[in-house]
Amino acid sequence: MKAKQILLPTAVRMEMVRTFKITRSTLDRALKYTGNSARDNMLRKAALQRGGLIYLGVPAPNGYLPEVATSFEDGYMRQRFGERIEVALHLESNKAVLKIDGREAAKFDGLTVGAWGNMLYSLQQIYNKLTNTTTI
Repeated sequence: MKAKQILLPTAVRMEMVRTFKITRSTLDRALKYTGNSARDNMLRKAALQRGGLIYLGVPAPNGYLPEVATSFEDGYMRQRFGERIEVALHLESNKAVLKIDGREAAKFDGLTVGAWGNMLYSLQQIYNKLTNTTTI
């Protein structure tokens, strides 16, 4: 997973594209912090108002073990942070889908083991924020 970005369900992304009359690539640039124009800042603010969550993309500390429930079913490894966050990795294609509150927030392809650990660390922080806990 890339560095800092705002995660949003696909339906919310499409609503923003229609509402602000922008392209998906314009919204992606704003949500991934690759631009810093007034419009990029406005789009980020609107995304956060619509329930977007900031993924920080910080490395996991040495020895970090995520507080996840892991299951294997139908060719997928699923890791869940409570009932709110789930990452499903297709074991053959190595493609992953992140869902927050049951809604797809991001897709990933070709994650390395290190990137997977860092992603879980950032997702733990998002989960803690959603549930107002401080464990890490």
